[in-house]
Amino acid sequence: MSLPKLSIFFGAGAEIGYGLPSGGKFALDIFRTSNEEDKEIFRKKIHSIDRMSQLATQWLPDNYANKRLNVFGKGEFEGLIASSLENRRQNILNYLNNFDENVLVLLSDWTVTDNIINSKFTEETEEQIGQKRYSQTIRLNEKLATQVPLFDSAYFSAFLRLLQIHPQDRYLKRIIRAILELLVGAFGQNLVSQLNEELFTQAPDEISVFDDLTGIFSLNYQGVGQTGMEIIIEEQPIEIDDTTEGITIFKELGRSILEDIYCQAMDYQSLIDSHFRYLYNPKAHWAKFSRIAIFLHTVQRYIIENVNIDAQRLKDGPGYYHDLIDLQEEFNLIAVGTTNYNNFVKQVIKGTSIEQTPVYHLNGSVNDYYDPYKNEILTIPSAIEEEGRILVPFMFTQSGVKPLTSVEMSRKYVELYDHFIDSDIISVIGYGFNSDDGHINGLFRSLVEKENKKLYIFHYKDSNETNTQIERYYQEKLRLNSTSNIKVFLMDKQRNVNDEIWFNSLVKELVMS
Repeated sequence: MSLPKLSIFFGAGAEIGYGLPSGGKFALDIFRTSNEEDKEIFRKKIHSIDRMSQLATQWLPDNYANKRLNVFGKGEFEGLIASSLENRRQNILNYLNNFDENVLVLLSDWTVTDNIINSKFTEETEEQIGQKRYSQTIRLNEKLATQVPLFDSAYFSAFLRLLQIHPQDRYLKRIIRAILELLVGAFGQNLVSQLNEELFTQAPDEISVFDDLTGIFSLNYQGVGQTGMEIIIEEQPIEIDDTTEGITIFKELGRSILEDIYCQAMDYQSLIDSHFRYLYNPKAHWAKFSRIAIFLHTVQRYIIENVNIDAQRLKDGPGYYHDLIDLQEEFNLIAVGTTNYNNFVKQVIKGTSIEQTPVYHLNGSVNDYYDPYKNEILTIPSAIEEEGRILVPFMFTQSGVKPLTSVEMSRKYVELYDHFIDSDIISVIGYGFNSDDGHINGLFRSLVEKENKKLYIFHYKDSNETNTQIERYYQEKLRLNSTSNIKVFLMDKQRNVNDEIWFNSLVKELVMS
């Protein structure tokens, strides 16, 4: 009897167990990485282009070899913050409205325990955290918000209390200011958006002049969110332990909280979206062309050299990729899809009986390169293939539509889609179906609605939400009409569902069906 056919799709969450950072932390680390080395590599590549070639004479600007190369820097912070407040302000408000709960989650895996922090706070103030709160002494302008749960937060009140005791501590003051900037900025963007969208609550439809008055109001983003970005990008973490003085521990806690907020709420994708299209027109937009090209080289180098993976675990397990080897007795693994850029899946299954299983990187990989001039993707190009071309690492596919039209990338999507159709079970692990990956979400939506395939989604349980609530959450993410073809399994950090390894749940599903 043949084994049931299984296809699996992995997102970034599948690799956290191997020591890789989450998506938000990954983006922050890249912005902290020096790009001087990548700048020089790109300069050499530009200088190697034949000045009499079609590429040089028709596509590149005059005197391209001597033009200055630009990179992302502080100047992009304002755009990042503006996009985040516009598109993800609710994420910021949700974090700040549940400040204590988020801090406790952070402390559950932090350098110092919450008990130590409480005792250090008592040493500083002779009070308990939460004993005094500021909900009755601080009021935000009611035009922005009538209720602000942040001021009733025990931990945020603790930060304010310490600033009262240490009014000259500039670092602590910057941390509190950064949090307040995000609070005011998110509420302010709500107000600005409401005013711009509903400037006239009533007007005659036949008089169009009222529709012309839109987008009048805007925030001054120079004063909102910049402080926090500077702290998390430029300030080094403070080494602390149980013996560190209380004020220092709270400084590092404040920096960690800001990092947590920015990891969850910053719209880093907007920076890529706003520059990716300039890869196609260096003659007219050389500065933006060089920024995105060098940035992609920095991302690739960071993934290859600087990601602190658990080498022993990657070699011997345990982890989701090693589970692929163990599940062979129950399933015939026919395909693996992933949004991750490294090649750890292939590395883990090499030398096993599933070594030939195709692995499809739908957002590109560290081995893929893109030629924007020819709209062509190459995997591990040879020296001959690279000669006379400007190739950039192919990642962040979701940032540009045009790379998806290349023959090579189209083929990957079609082949994986066909494997999914041919599978008895389609399993999704560590993938969040975020809007940035709309091209991949569309693939899954088509499988569910047009092919009537069922998705088995493994969800890390970090809250009290029920399976039904989480299924509805994924229904909204995928924009499906119902949850009938979604099955969610709640999983713990050991990759277990109801105290059994995750793929046993799939075996039981087949028995029941």
